[in-house]
Amino acid sequence: MNTQIKCIIVDDENGAIEILESYIHKVTWLQLESSFSDPLEALNYISHNTIDLVFMDINMPDLNGIQLSRMIQSETTSIIFCTAYSEHAVESYEVPALDYLLKPIPFDRFLNAVSKAQKISKPKTDISEGAKQNRLAKIFVKSGSQIHQVDTNEISLIKKDGHYIILKIKGRELLSRMTFAQLLELLPDDRFIQVHRSYVVALNKIEVIQKQFIEIEGKEIPIGDAFKKDFLKRVDFIGN
Repeated sequence: MNTQIKCIIVDDENGAIEILESYIHKVTWLQLESSFSDPLEALNYISHNTIDLVFMDINMPDLNGIQLSRMIQSETTSIIFCTAYSEHAVESYEVPALDYLLKPIPFDRFLNAVSKAQKISKPKTDISEGAKQNRLAKIFVKSGSQIHQVDTNEISLIKKDGHYIILKIKGRELLSRMTFAQLLELLPDDRFIQVHRSYVVALNKIEVIQKQFIEIEGKEIPIGDAFKKDFLKRVDFIGN
């Protein structure tokens, strides 16, 4: 039986995604996990999941495919570039890439490329809890025109400010445009909890818990009534 190869698509054009999805569905040993038009979302997904193969466009806004591929830290993730621009071929092989497909991509050429991935694929082994936690240790956060790699162990609290959030990281602040829901999907859920409609905190950074607030790095963080019950369930304490 062929080993299933887990793959994702990263391309800012919906038409290109649809073509690749149709090709993948024709190959029984390819398993499409997800498709992304946002490179940063794809990068965070790869950081948190075991992915064998990425079909990646090169010309994308904010973060191009070459830059994205260099940020992928997994040694078991292969990349096949899919682009309409042949001038990127030399640079793409420096990453290195498994193959380089020029759009429009004929199915036989696609099949030849993924066959290379099949030859190098290895049987999957169970991932230990320690390894899972390690994959969750770092996330990529866009702030303005920059993308920062953030160690989640260094985050003490996160504050909502309108359409933005502010991450407090070892005394510095990082501003990013996203929602709490988007961020909480990336953070280790055993280490972070929302305590107020405007605050998420790291449990291991809490210094003091009062009736209506907690203290982190000398700052008082309010505990919202809607969040208090779930918060107290997460806190283990001793004494009377």
